[in-house]
Amino acid sequence: MIRPDLLRRAEWALALLLTATSLLLLGVRANRAGALWRDECAVVNLAQMPTVSDIAQNFQHEAFPVPFPLLVRAYSSLFGRSDFALRGFGILAALALLCAMWWTAKFTGHGPPLLALALIGLNATVLFWGTTVRGYGLGAAFIIAAFGSFAALLLKLTTPRLIIAGVVSVATVQCLVHNLALIAAFVAGATIVALLLHDFKRLVAFLGILALCLISFVPYLGAYSSSWSEVVEFPVSARLLWNQLAFALGNPNAALAWLWRLAFIVLIIAAVYRLCRTFRERSAQWNVLLFAAISAIVAPIAYYKFLQTLSYLTRSWYFIALIAALGIALDCLAAILATKDRLRIGRLLFAAAALVVLPINAWPVITQRQTNIDIIAQKIATDAKPSDLIVLAPWQYAISFQRYYHGSTPQITLPSISDLRVHRYDLFREKMLAEHPIDDVLEKIRQTLTWGNRVWLVGGIKLPPEGRAPRNLPPASTANGVWDNIAYSDAWMEQLGIFVRQHTQRGQNVSLPARGPINPFEDVPLLVVDGWQ
Repeated sequence: MIRPDLLRRAEWALALLLTATSLLLLGVRANRAGALWRDECAVVNLAQMPTVSDIAQNFQHEAFPVPFPLLVRAYSSLFGRSDFALRGFGILAALALLCAMWWTAKFTGHGPPLLALALIGLNATVLFWGTTVRGYGLGAAFIIAAFGSFAALLLKLTTPRLIIAGVVSVATVQCLVHNLALIAAFVAGATIVALLLHDFKRLVAFLGILALCLISFVPYLGAYSSSWSEVVEFPVSARLLWNQLAFALGNPNAALAWLWRLAFIVLIIAAVYRLCRTFRERSAQWNVLLFAAISAIVAPIAYYKFLQTLSYLTRSWYFIALIAALGIALDCLAAILATKDRLRIGRLLFAAAALVVLPINAWPVITQRQTNIDIIAQKIATDAKPSDLIVLAPWQYAISFQRYYHGSTPQITLPSISDLRVHRYDLFREKMLAEHPIDDVLEKIRQTLTWGNRVWLVGGIKLPPEGRAPRNLPPASTANGVWDNIAYSDAWMEQLGIFVRQHTQRGQNVSLPARGPINPFEDVPLLVVDGWQ
């Protein structure tokens, strides 16, 4: 038999090593991230609008409730608006995530958060996207803290703990919309425990917390139900979400999602077995075990229904909050179940294996630059003339380009969007309704070339397959139900590509200084053309 103090020391040593490794990877990420990409720039632009009223009128374009851009506004007023300072915001969110794991583990009373530190703290998706100037990292930290506050209430119902749970839960949904589904999952688990205990006070407490979260969201319903949202809707299937979740769990190697699946299957089966065996001798830890098991099962189901209702094109960073919720629930299960030496050793070995494998897996991701738009902006500012023209296609590149470009060459987007501070899909929708949405862009290109000047194409050009004409979609309408913004954007990109190929005499890809690997979501090519024909 292994001495209990040796196992305890081994657990703490490994937990500290996991924490130190996560901090090291966060340091690498902060050093390698580079400039802000367009989604980050949009949040910063939103936070820096002249008045709070302006933020309240435009927050829906960036998917985060009003308090989050206000937090970014307060942070940047204290620490500045430089890339270095704003990268610090993302790192602080990740540090809050680590602190939330340790804080939550305190309430389970079974040692440090080994599985959470391994599965969340070393996850490449969390390390990369959770450190951006968006609400995903901080939202994940809050959802972990919310789980811990619920567990604390199940162990002991006191007024201070109830206040903490209520404040943390409201802050959770006010930071990230996605967290509504996860808070609902936690409330479902806690409510079932309260019903089994015939504990009316706890039942009212948990339902009251959910009601507070829902009420806090009522002011946003009108903004989030705007007519332009149909432009960004996307057919979301269970298969698509499953594949995206698998990628987010294992990024960049989706096969590593099996680490999560193994932990989930083993721990849920073990939890059900323990719950059934000890049903008659229920204790406070039994209640937390049931809460964690139900939360782990209900959370992905609730999250799936939320994403299906949202109907946005799902990306890996959408799953950071779910990763946090599942990771902390599984950690709680493992901590409570590991009552025997062999179980504690198994938990140690799993976390140790993750410590070896996951940092190696995460390295090629966290060393990527977030964007190369700043490099392009500097290149154009150096080489372009004031009489040239910059065309940004698609238009979203302009959000980050405007942060870094300080030259005098005029610029236009494809299609031409008047407000490029945030993602104005409402203005894009107006272009979808127009009869000739990109004629003004093509005319500016023609004028620039006929006057003997050059056109700089940020994003390059897109050509249709050989033998096929560029797509020419009719104006969108409710009657034909065509509101696919990607289809329209691709069609206009093809029209631009054919126009440039047919009417320019020379064109070349512009070589850019090598700065290491770049995030594929904003690894932008640069093309320059001249000569009218």
